[in-house]
Amino acid sequence: MSEADCLFCHLKGYRWKEREATLRGKLFRYGPAVGAGWADIKLSHDESGNSRVDEVAVDYTKKEVADFENLNTQIVRRPPDENCWSCHAVADGKRRGRQWNSGSDVHNAKGLRCISCHPSDNNHNFAKGNTIQQTVRSDLNNTMASCEDCHYKGKGKNAPRYKHPFSPRHLKIISCQTCHIPFLTSSADLVYDFSTSGQPLVYETFKFLSNDPLDPKRTITGIAPNTWYPALTKWKGRIFPAKSLVVVYWGDLDSTTNVVKPIPLWKIQELKKPLPKDDNGDGVPEVNSPDEIKAFLKALKEKDKFETPVAAHPVLMKGGFLYQLDKNGEVEKIKHEQAEAVDLSLSHNVMSGPDVIGARGCRECHSKRSPFFLRKVLVDPWDEKGKPVYVENWERLGIDEEKLGRLLMDQ
Repeated sequence: MSEADCLFCHLKGYRWKEREATLRGKLFRYGPAVGAGWADIKLSHDESGNSRVDEVAVDYTKKEVADFENLNTQIVRRPPDENCWSCHAVADGKRRGRQWNSGSDVHNAKGLRCISCHPSDNNHNFAKGNTIQQTVRSDLNNTMASCEDCHYKGKGKNAPRYKHPFSPRHLKIISCQTCHIPFLTSSADLVYDFSTSGQPLVYETFKFLSNDPLDPKRTITGIAPNTWYPALTKWKGRIFPAKSLVVVYWGDLDSTTNVVKPIPLWKIQELKKPLPKDDNGDGVPEVNSPDEIKAFLKALKEKDKFETPVAAHPVLMKGGFLYQLDKNGEVEKIKHEQAEAVDLSLSHNVMSGPDVIGARGCRECHSKRSPFFLRKVLVDPWDEKGKPVYVENWERLGIDEEKLGRLLMDQ
């Protein structure tokens, strides 16, 4: 492993890809020199097609990126956005469809940069917010300015003050992000399937969602084809937008604690597996029918190459349910928290203007075709017949049908 060096953030034009290839070649000591452009490198490719550096010849006279003798004049105090995104772009794009440009985020369009909202202290602790699934540096939660701090409390000197015509009650139960991140236009990972072959299969948002929030099978002309609409979730008493990640995997259930431990993929790969069918006709088989699930669960009781059972109590985790064999050897499914989709917070790609939810008036949400309450959210990529299973946002938010009728102005 190798941490970021100083120039990684504070030098314009830093060669992140070459540095990454150097680390991939296990030439860790040369990573900073290669990143700064002070080296000649010999490249090859690994089994996955990724570039890898095999040889490095350090040359401090090279000046294409950094001038070793005048480096003090080239170091920038405020790291440029592209240096931040050298690490964050790929992961955030895959998980959330996040983009950072003038066309995707109003803050970027107004000249704000990453460190405008995420400044650092002298110890390089970057300010951060608080997200649903956050597990890194929780001690720094809520150290950055919130939407309300800048647009209501006046902390952002140039930030416009919000003026909304609707009841202030909305702002107490609905986060700013919910309305100001109405949709995203870059595809993101939606389903991780580890159940079929032991090799991870990834399905993006365009596979199960469309640019029509009410009908995932329908495409609306005139709207970017990769457009998708976030799920809505209740978190800390308010409604937030989220990208739900659906994960299908085999596990080993501890009956005492009710905790499921995922089975290592190498065990699934080496397993003498049943052959599942392609029920949805997309060219890729899926484990979804009771017979297929039953056959796999039985196979998972066999021994691995070390002569130990693959799983003591094998289960399939899918679509909010745990699938197991009952006392009669038949498949039963039980609701289980670990089988639920994982909600990932959305906090970038903020919009203003007519695309903001509610900009067209109350009936944009409070109508019988409300894209807010009736938006489809994927919960299971395949039912028993291979068809995707969706719920609507009102169900996720815990709203009953009587209240939904009032919210949709059905009375």
